[in-house]
Amino acid sequence: MEHPILSRYSYPEMRYVFSEEAKLERWLKVEAALAKAQALVGNIPLEAAEIIISKASLKYVKLNRVRELEHIYEHDLFAMVEALAEVCGDAGKYVHLGATSYDIEDTALALAIRDALSIIEDDLYSLRDTLIDLAIRYRDLVCIGRTHGQHALPITYGMKFALWAVEIQRHIERLSEVRKRAVVGKMSGAVGTMAGFGSYGIKIQELVMRELGLEYEPISNQVVQRDRHAEVIMLLALIASSLDKIAKEIRNLQRTEIAEVFEPFGERQAGSSTMPHKRNPNKSERICSLARYVKALVLPALENISLEHERDLT
Repeated sequence: MEHPILSRYSYPEMRYVFSEEAKLERWLKVEAALAKAQALVGNIPLEAAEIIISKASLKYVKLNRVRELEHIYEHDLFAMVEALAEVCGDAGKYVHLGATSYDIEDTALALAIRDALSIIEDDLYSLRDTLIDLAIRYRDLVCIGRTHGQHALPITYGMKFALWAVEIQRHIERLSEVRKRAVVGKMSGAVGTMAGFGSYGIKIQELVMRELGLEYEPISNQVVQRDRHAEVIMLLALIASSLDKIAKEIRNLQRTEIAEVFEPFGERQAGSSTMPHKRNPNKSERICSLARYVKALVLPALENISLEHERDLT
């Protein structure tokens, strides 16, 4: 059964980023970059690297085959390695050489985070610009300001929209900073010693990340350190909190007793199955509800920073 958030509230671009097909595609992309780097330093034959690179795609490595192998090995990354090796013939023995699972998984996750942040950044720019337009359009529309839910002094709707626009701009700036620290991969082998790459560990890591357009961990153990991922989650929680605030204000202003602002309502839209007069702020309520879900991810993300020794499964 599909997750209700994915089926009802996601949209195609973001949904694809975190699909199983896209994840496998990223894993293969990292394996191809590793093979290229290994060939450049002379650890594997160039011909073998060319074969691995040419076969490291969904055209040759099928998701169904990876799932079949995962049932056998009970290890998703190893299943991908075996599936890629199968289609590479004799060159398959060089697939994944010297690497550990999370060299591939965490580096691929950095690619996913990069793509996801780009989508969110575009959305934030669009929202900010819309709010600026509204601030200009309604700068002279007077309304009552409220403190503690009570009438205070007059303000304008332009002021409300401008306030939100500036807040969204801060999130755009935060996203730019978070991207620098979160879009980071690693290629350092088991427990981070690089021993599996011989004397070329640092060079291989640099070559792989350059090929993928990523920064690399200056030092890691088995995994990219989870404070980087926690910062992404906290950024999302901050953005969700601002959207929650905006949506809650719309909900309150749409109350029958106030009735100053209304969500769009289609000609054939139904507000209730039994009360035809209802015009509910459904979209704003959904935003508030989904924001709670995002904010609830912060504590687990912080807990994930505390690994046991060089790694565990958190």
